[in-house]
Amino acid sequence: MTPESAQAAAQMIAEARMNQALLGPLPEACFPETVEDGYQVQRTLHEIIANNAMGHRKGYKIGCTTPVMQDYLGINHPCAGGVLDRGIHDGHAELAMTDFNKPGIECEIAVQLAADIPPHHAHTRKSVTPHVGSVMMAMEIVDNRYTDFTAVGVATLIADDFFGAGCVLGEPMENWQDLDLAGAEGGLTINGAHKGSGKGEAVMGHPLEALAWLASHATQSGLTLKAGEFVLLGSIVQCEWLDGPGEVSAEIGGLGKVSAVFG
Repeated sequence: MTPESAQAAAQMIAEARMNQALLGPLPEACFPETVEDGYQVQRTLHEIIANNAMGHRKGYKIGCTTPVMQDYLGINHPCAGGVLDRGIHDGHAELAMTDFNKPGIECEIAVQLAADIPPHHAHTRKSVTPHVGSVMMAMEIVDNRYTDFTAVGVATLIADDFFGAGCVLGEPMENWQDLDLAGAEGGLTINGAHKGSGKGEAVMGHPLEALAWLASHATQSGLTLKAGEFVLLGSIVQCEWLDGPGEVSAEIGGLGKVSAVFG
């Protein structure tokens, strides 16, 4: 994909976000064909968004790290995106339904880095663990802002931060080493009704395996995961789309609970 076509694709995605317009398949002249194309457009999109005061990337999200989400989306590999500072909330969020096209929520474990993860093409859980400063409960806020997400293509979903629209983060736990992240169980609640449950082990066998994947992916993209950045490691349950206003929460044993109200 040429820099010019990546710029054109990113501009169309940015304008759709700014105008809250549904995004359909991009024109052939700037259609990202490959996963690599998608990440190229994503990097350009983040530059456009920052230049237009729409927000700066403060962290990362990883989608499709669990079988339930891979089966739901029909995508058999992880996909990374950015999380913008304007969409980050601590503990609880008050959100307007009108700020989204079709909002959804996911139940996740997040980590915050205490030190840069050095570039390497084959990171492992063992190599990334010393760089984790804290672990947090997280609820990712997603938005189905597409005419048909199955038709726009995986690369375009990646380019547009893979449905990402923000997150609610719990209290950072610095003494997390004794937590059983793989065995931790949790789920979502919508208006008092429980919506699915899952365990941390659903995330690639162990949540920090997802961080290792992202660190290796970042290296291939010429990036380094930096101290202070956070990473949403993937939903342990299937995404739940909201049909209307209401109260929602996500909770995982040992990590706590976060919540939001969509009004």
